[in-house]
Amino acid sequence: MLKLLQGCDGIPPERVQRAVIHECRKWNLLWVGKNKVAPLEPGEVEILMGFPKDHTRGVSRTDRYKSIGNAFQIHTVAYHFSVLRDKFPNGINVLSLFSGIGGAEVALHSLGIRMKNVVSVEISELNRNIVQCWWEQTGKLIHLADVKELDAERLKQFIYSFGGFDLVVGGSPCNNLTGSNRYHRDGLEGKESSLFFHYCRILDLVKSIMAGIL
Repeated sequence: MLKLLQGCDGIPPERVQRAVIHECRKWNLLWVGKNKVAPLEPGEVEILMGFPKDHTRGVSRTDRYKSIGNAFQIHTVAYHFSVLRDKFPNGINVLSLFSGIGGAEVALHSLGIRMKNVVSVEISELNRNIVQCWWEQTGKLIHLADVKELDAERLKQFIYSFGGFDLVVGGSPCNNLTGSNRYHRDGLEGKESSLFFHYCRILDLVKSIMAGIL
């Protein structure tokens, strides 16, 4: 950063400004003084994302950044979920796909919406452990590892047990869609982003099974 700004008197030229902004975005840097930058700490990123303090504690700094970076922004999700508060005053049953570090669950909790049963599907054991450590609700949390293994029979077991799911939520991986991926932007045909179709498959199964029991 200092190299970029060396020799600049006054306002840097646009070329330098763009380079500086690029580095700040790449490394989560903030200005803390004249020609001085510092990275956002994981705890600070958690706060910006709306998570509780130290939500990702207990794992490495690198893993914390990665997990938070792939998470929902809590306040944004809570805004959309707020309509559920009056619809389900006695609590809801949730199927959370690609749960990550529990963004959807944290958003619901922040609204005071009781989660009676949550089936959380997340491939990362590290992320599953983070959600388990946070979980202090009165409801039941069930962890599954792979959306590919969530078939009609397993869904029927959950739906018959709980009486159905009130909310199906999830954010499938965007690795092959994001503009920051310069190498494997294969869209929804990519290895990770094609998991989106499992979201569609599972949602259709839930609708079909529930239509048969209601």
